[in-house]
Amino acid sequence: MNESVNISPELWKEILQNKEISSDPVIQILSFLFNSDGYGASGGDIAFALNYKHHAPLNRIIPDFSKRILKKYPFIEPPRRRNGTVRYWHVPFLGTDNQSGFVWILRPELAEALPQVFQDIKKDRKLTIFQEIEKLKPSYETLQETTRESVIQSRIGQGQFRTLLISYWQGCSVSGCTQFEILKASHIKPWRFSSNEERLDIFNGLLLLPNLDSCFDSGFISFEDNGKIMISNRINKTIMLILGITSNLKLSQVDEKHKAYLRFHRENIFRP
Repeated sequence: MNESVNISPELWKEILQNKEISSDPVIQILSFLFNSDGYGASGGDIAFALNYKHHAPLNRIIPDFSKRILKKYPFIEPPRRRNGTVRYWHVPFLGTDNQSGFVWILRPELAEALPQVFQDIKKDRKLTIFQEIEKLKPSYETLQETTRESVIQSRIGQGQFRTLLISYWQGCSVSGCTQFEILKASHIKPWRFSSNEERLDIFNGLLLLPNLDSCFDSGFISFEDNGKIMISNRINKTIMLILGITSNLKLSQVDEKHKAYLRFHRENIFRP
């Protein structure tokens, strides 16, 4: 459902600047999503925020936008259903289910291009979150450190971080599983050791199945720079097999920006 589309940030900039393709209602919708947590919102939330009586108009605006893109740039390969028909909503958006329903998420390349074209929608999203963390700290000062860390993560950072990881990985970072409800957003360099910037850095995160997440956080597994799994000698091999963790597993991709975080995990969290 969330397969990639061959539209680079530079091409998105060209699309956004073409008035024959990007109408004012389209820009309104994209701007709203850009300023939403994790660049995502449900169709109902979008409609409500933009004063539509129902989400039905979105079902015309977004597909028409995608059709204009595909007509202008026939080399673009759009996502398709099994029967071969185009999924027009998935040209500009990724999509995922959460507890509140289906959420549409700006594709990362489109989110990168938007503030470069429309300076007025640019927003220091990270600064806003960090200011909120500072506001919350006094009420948590009496809590134990680990409890305070957990509360701040759940209130502020973790929801957005998880949404960004879903957008980036589009499934488990190792297995490719796309049952997003069961996947865990895991910091490579743990929250307690990370700066504010690192806490929301998409390259400081993996999206993992619960068994992998638990072992990774506990230091029983780590990953080499090429993505190959490392398994600790301190955990019983039979247990690893029960958990379905073998030496054949590896990360589906490793960006250069992941490597410093992976090195920190190997040197400080992993138990050889």
